[in-house]
Amino acid sequence: MSQALRAWRGFALRNVLKQLISIALLHTVSIAPMLGQSNEDQAVIVRSVRVEGNETTEDFVILREMGNVPGDTLDLGRLKYDENRIYSLGLFNRVEIEHSTEGDQADLLVRVHERWYFYPFPVLGIKYGKLANAFYGLGVVHTNFRGRNERLLFEFALGFDRWVRLIYQTPRLTKDDDIYFRGSLSLARVQNLNPDRGLYQQRTYGGQVNFGKRFGLYRLFQITGGYEVWEVSNAISGGTLTPGGRDEFFNTGLNYTYDSRDVREYPTDGVLLNLVATKYGFGGSMVDFLRYGAETNVFVQLSSDVTIAGRAHGQFSAGGPVPSYRYVYFGYGDRIRGYFGRVLEGENRVGGSVELRVPLLLPRYYEFPYSPLPQFSLWRYGLYAGIFADFGKAWFRKEGFSGRHWYSGFGAGLHFLLPYSLVVRAELAVNPEWEAEFILDTGVSF
Repeated sequence: MSQALRAWRGFALRNVLKQLISIALLHTVSIAPMLGQSNEDQAVIVRSVRVEGNETTEDFVILREMGNVPGDTLDLGRLKYDENRIYSLGLFNRVEIEHSTEGDQADLLVRVHERWYFYPFPVLGIKYGKLANAFYGLGVVHTNFRGRNERLLFEFALGFDRWVRLIYQTPRLTKDDDIYFRGSLSLARVQNLNPDRGLYQQRTYGGQVNFGKRFGLYRLFQITGGYEVWEVSNAISGGTLTPGGRDEFFNTGLNYTYDSRDVREYPTDGVLLNLVATKYGFGGSMVDFLRYGAETNVFVQLSSDVTIAGRAHGQFSAGGPVPSYRYVYFGYGDRIRGYFGRVLEGENRVGGSVELRVPLLLPRYYEFPYSPLPQFSLWRYGLYAGIFADFGKAWFRKEGFSGRHWYSGFGAGLHFLLPYSLVVRAELAVNPEWEAEFILDTGVSF
């Protein structure tokens, strides 16, 4: 690849990042009043909001997602948006909002169809592409603990990698506040494959807490804190920063999120902006560095329900050296289609995606009258076609931004929207060397 092309890609990425972040910041100022704009010709005041069908879920969990609230002017244009916001909680199979008017007063009725909230799930995987490196286990999760949209998860794994993890999360500590909390504890023994050191064992344990405050419907500000311990064998050089093979340190960070997406499982409209900064290590710890980053996703709905979506994201490091267990990657959570299985590591990374989403079958519902449980008697499904392009790179600070080349790919596929917010993507991707790969993955790309 020519030096001119690499320079052009770097220039293009910087401009894409600037444009998407500018759009996102503009939306954080403008979209809330736009969505809440009243219809001056109607001038009807919301008198009451009533909820039906929530046998488990408490009313306030639903009502806090609505823009049409008692005392405000009824906005008919955003009733569908309110339905999508409530559906995005992941607690219901279907959400419908009806309204009736009497003079200049309006009453709203929110009908919900609840899901099943407590279930076990298998933990299965193969590491580094070898069957001998399989791990297996079991987990249980409650997605609506106490009917307050609280998440409680426990899981363990045995085999090549072993771990146990406990997570508790609530969007609201009490009914009268908007204080978010998340706490987690974990203990793990994992096998790492390093090109220079080969395969070695790593042990880690620690905990993390997040406290946040929600401002309005879209903004969440969080403060995080945690404690981590990482251990490797004394014979392994470079596995930790501390001589002797044991790093232990505290971390703390700040996070700001703006989220106006319509349906989180498969967005077709709105903006997601996330800004984060985390400091690892204090005092006399050998671990002493800063990780900061930004992500912005913009979804613009065109005519006929077609959506153009764009994503730009980056994570960067500053300060002292970054231990290997805190490198950032492509090839695990985030991937570049065209190099889907390629693992790229470094202290910094940047990337982006553009995707056109075309509905072939808009989301609809199928009633299954023979279901033994009412929570599985209503199925939501849909089908979209997607055309995409991904690009990104990871690098170490000593190499500089131009020390590694860009990876990119493009392609198309089908996106299946299935019950219980499951999205399955079947895609064909091609990289610049015209190597093709078939991708079968779960979850929306972004």
